[in-house]
Amino acid sequence: MMRAHPLAAAAVVAVLALQPPSRTEPSSTEPPPSSAPGSSSSVPTSTTSEPPPASSTSATPPPSSSVSVPPPRTEPSTSAPPPPAPAPVTGGGREWTLTASRLDLGGLNYAGIVDVVLNGQVVKVLKFTATDMKVRDLVQTGEVSPGTKLVTAARPGSTSTVSSGRIELYTIQLKGNLDLLGIKIPVDYTAAHPPPLTVPFATFTEVTVRNTDLRGGTLTIPGARISVVSDQAPTARR
Repeated sequence: MMRAHPLAAAAVVAVLALQPPSRTEPSSTEPPPSSAPGSSSSVPTSTTSEPPPASSTSATPPPSSSVSVPPPRTEPSTSAPPPPAPAPVTGGGREWTLTASRLDLGGLNYAGIVDVVLNGQVVKVLKFTATDMKVRDLVQTGEVSPGTKLVTAARPGSTSTVSSGRIELYTIQLKGNLDLLGIKIPVDYTAAHPPPLTVPFATFTEVTVRNTDLRGGTLTIPGARISVVSDQAPTARR
């Protein structure tokens, strides 16, 4: 029996040597557990099939694009109306004339050309302002009705005054001699030919002034005489 054991072991070795070796697959070719069919894993095999979170909002328009804007109105465009012209200064309604051998104006300022209403019509006149006026040998003449004039005359040689306040004089024409240091310069001022400059005071001699209104101040006429004359009668101091 002691001899039989070595023979049996040799037989087993011989049988194992005659059998072909078993085939073995590389471990790298085996699919991962997650790809095996029937796997219960919930992890997706690829994440590229789903849109990224950042691009998921690109299909939604911004809030401002979702607001519908009404089309512009196609009404014909019109230019803005011009500003209304300033209303004319209401004058005395009638023209009156001042004549004097001398006219002194203090605190004088030429305010420009303005519109006034004269006999129902708008006319352009010169506007002067002053602080005092002195008129020697004053005669004022104004038409009160067709063919009839009202004449107011101061005592000959006297000086009438307008003072105590701001004076506004609206003048159609100022004609006479401008006295500059004894030099007499003939002038004829109208809206078409206004004064070239403003001076603080001025003296005119042998002056005739056609006015529409005199505002402000207090007029004092020494020895005033008032008379009504016809258009044909000569105007004389009385």
